Amino acid sequence: MKLYEFQGKALFNKGGIKTPEGTVIHSTAEIPDKTYAVSYPAMVKAQVLAGGRGKAGGVKRAMNPQAAAGFTGQLLGADLKDCKIDAILIEECVPFVEEYYLSITLDSASRMPVVIFSKHGGVDIEEVAATQPERIAKVSIDPLIGLQDFYFEAIFRKAELAEPEIKKRIKEVITSLYALFNDYDCMLVEINPLMKLQDGSIIAADAKVDIDDSGVYRHPDLVVWREEMAVGELIKQAKAVNFLYIDCEPDGTVGVISNGSGMIMSCVDWITKQGGKVACALDLGGGATADRVAEGIRILAQNPSVKAILISIFGGITRCDEIAGGIIKAVEKIPVPIVAKLDGTNKEAGMKLLVDANRTDITIGYSIKEAAEKVLKAQN
Repeated sequence: MKLYEFQGKALFNKGGIKTPEGTVIHSTAEIPDKTYAVSYPAMVKAQVLAGGRGKAGGVKRAMNPQAAAGFTGQLLGADLKDCKIDAILIEECVPFVEEYYLSITLDSASRMPVVIFSKHGGVDIEEVAATQPERIAKVSIDPLIGLQDFYFEAIFRKAELAEPEIKKRIKEVITSLYALFNDYDCMLVEINPLMKLQDGSIIAADAKVDIDDSGVYRHPDLVVWREEMAVGELIKQAKAVNFLYIDCEPDGTVGVISNGSGMIMSCVDWITKQGGKVACALDLGGGATADRVAEGIRILAQNPSVKAILISIFGGITRCDEIAGGIIKAVEKIPVPIVAKLDGTNKEAGMKLLVDANRTDITIGYSIKEAAEKVLKAQN
């Protein structure tokens, strides 16, 4: 479950991480009543569940309420990064002297949380990561012992952060963020930029929070948010037939279908290792029939970013011949190439069905590595 920026900042504030003064509005008529406490100049920020909105025109600087109303009118209802803008965050513009990057995410390889920090935050952090990766500190945290002083020493040494006072303040933010990461079953928490102000204080100017869907029920405030959030059409379609649909990278091009979150994560990891990006994934669950497999493919193929689909199934209750039958049924109506890797119950029967179908839009992968390689070639 991805949170909007204003929701992430609400969690930050609850956890003791300072954020700019601001308010969320859904129409220009709300501006006079809701923004009276906001100082100008102010930032007018489209609330969408996608990255890169600043460069895409989704963040504006307003010098007064009239300008804020104008920008809000332009943004509300518009499409940004394939997302419709239904809410705007208007918050004070914070004068800063330095911008940092800070995030905590799960590393599937080490199976540990990883703290990522850089002195070079802001909109160009991806360029820094690509051209100067040594400027980004990454430290895995053993969850059995939690944050310890030697972890902070490693982070600051790698990031070349030396000033004692700023190290103290950053340590406080990391500690609070790590607690939030664990308390809310997060997959990712990110602050970019994390700003140092003129008085030396630290403030989170942005918030990106992604929560494990399986843990949402443990948090009543998140359950309420999930019910209030506009649910995407494909998520609704998947939920209606008891599938789990997950949006992944906004610039991804591969769709993944599997049975189980672990299998999906493995597919995503292998596609990423081969240089690709996953646009979305769908969890079939157990006992899928040919008709349900075809329906899952139909739902996933509606995502306009998907250029090819990787299906990786380990058959237990789910039979591989049923999966193969669903794939063959689906490709008759869907012009998206499919790479299939089947293991487990009735594997041989399933593979034979796919081979005998003799279709150029169905390819077999005999290992997950091979399947990942083939799905990236298939999309071209």
